[in-house]
Amino acid sequence: MTPENHADCANHLRHSMAKLGCEVTVSTLEPLVRNAYGPEHMTCPHGVTFWYEPTSEQIAQWARDGVR
Repeated sequence: MTPENHADCANHLRHSMAKLGCEVTVSTLEPLVRNAYGPEHMTCPHGVTFWYEPTSEQIAQWARDGVR
């Protein structure tokens, strides 16, 4: 379900990724530093681009779990 209110778009993206088992940070600013996990982006129905990438805690968890 797409948020009708633009103010809910970032949280919608964050919660959608959490449902997939990935904790991410979400910003309207493109990250300055690239890492092996992204960054990825999407444009919300309101025309704003959101950049998202795994949190440091998520990356550490993947490392502990041996995820490649």
